[in-house]
Amino acid sequence: MAKARLIFDSSSKNADLYYATGFLVGDPFVYLEASGKKYMVMSDLEIDRAKKESRGCEVLKSSVYFEKAKGRVSSPGIAEMIDALLRSFRIRKLELHPDTSFVLVDALRGFGYSITAGKRPFFQERHIKSLEEKKLIAMSQKMTFRAIEMVRSIIAASKVSAGKLVCGGKVLTSEILRAKVDLFLAERGFIAEDTIIASGVDACDPHCVGHGPIKAGTSIVVDIFPKSRETRYFGDATRTFCKGRAPEALKKLYATVKKGQELALSMVKAGVVGDVIHSAVSDFFTERGYPTREEKGRMVGFFHGTGHAVGLEVHEEPARINKSKYVLAAGNVTSVEPGLYYPSIGGVRIEDLVYVTEEGFDLLGRYPKQLEIL
Repeated sequence: MAKARLIFDSSSKNADLYYATGFLVGDPFVYLEASGKKYMVMSDLEIDRAKKESRGCEVLKSSVYFEKAKGRVSSPGIAEMIDALLRSFRIRKLELHPDTSFVLVDALRGFGYSITAGKRPFFQERHIKSLEEKKLIAMSQKMTFRAIEMVRSIIAASKVSAGKLVCGGKVLTSEILRAKVDLFLAERGFIAEDTIIASGVDACDPHCVGHGPIKAGTSIVVDIFPKSRETRYFGDATRTFCKGRAPEALKKLYATVKKGQELALSMVKAGVVGDVIHSAVSDFFTERGYPTREEKGRMVGFFHGTGHAVGLEVHEEPARINKSKYVLAAGNVTSVEPGLYYPSIGGVRIEDLVYVTEEGFDLLGRYPKQLEIL
C-alpha cells in the first residue's frame, strides 16, 4: 500500500485536523488518510457526535483497535492502538503531522513503520482560501474592527490627568481595555487572546501586550486578532492612535508607516515574491530617514515581516510577505502590516487583511486610519 497520512491530536488546537474533519473536540483522536479515504478513530464518548458533525470521514471505534492490540500487549496505549489500526489497513509507511509527539514517533518506528514528517500546513491546499473561507475571514475581520472602534471610543471619552488617561474616575490601563475587548468579543461569539493595547515605550515592542496606564500624547498600538467560536477563522487588524495632539515626530512617523502600507498594497497581486514587497517597504523607510538597527541594546526601525498568512490560525505558515521567496498566489489571505518603532518617538503599526487576486487584492474590511483622537 502507498504511504498513508496520520494525525493524532486535538482538533481544538490543531487547525489541520479541524480543517480535515470539521469536527471540534478537546480530546485527541486519530485521523487517517489511506487509499483515498479519510477516517476518524473515536472513543465511545465522542463517536456518535463525530458521525453527525464531521465531514467526509468514515468514523471508526477506537475500542475495536484497543481490543485488537490486546493480542500483542496486555495493556495497550495509544501507540499500540494505532499499530493495530495500521495493521488492519496493511499500512507500513506513514507521513505524520509535524506536531506529532516524539514519544509517539519513536514508538511507531519501534514497531517497524517507515515515518516521514509532513509539511506545515499538513494540507497544502490551506494556502488557497475558497470564496467561502474568504467570506468567513471577512466576517471575523468586521468584528475585529468593531472591537477596535470600541477601544477608540473609550479613549475618545477619556480625560487626561498628569499625562495619563482617566475614564469613569479611574486611570485607564492596558489591562482594563484588554478586559473590555475580551468581554465585547466573547458576548459576540469570538475569542480574543493576547490582545495588544500598548502605549508609550511598550508600543515600541511589536508583541508587547501592553501594561499599566494608557498615556496621552504618545502612540497607542491596538492589535486585535479574534477567532470566531462558530467558524474558527481569525480576523487580524491593527490601528495606532494618540490621545490628544501628537508630537510632530510621531505624526511624521505615522505618515511614513501609512505610506509604507500603501506602497506594499500597491504591489500585492498573484505572482509577486513576498520578499520583493518587504524589501521595497524596508528601503522606503530607510530612504525616509528611518533605518533599522540596534540602538542602546534594542532593535529600532522596521524589524518584523510585512505580512503573514491568516485563516484557521492567526499566523499560518509560511509567512507571505517577509524575507522569504514565497510567491503570492490568488486565494492567499495575508496581513499587510508595516511598522516603525523608536522609543524616543513611539511605535506605529497599521494592519489590514487582503485576499490576493490575479490583478491585485480584495480588502477584507475597512476602518479609518487616523492617528489623533481629540
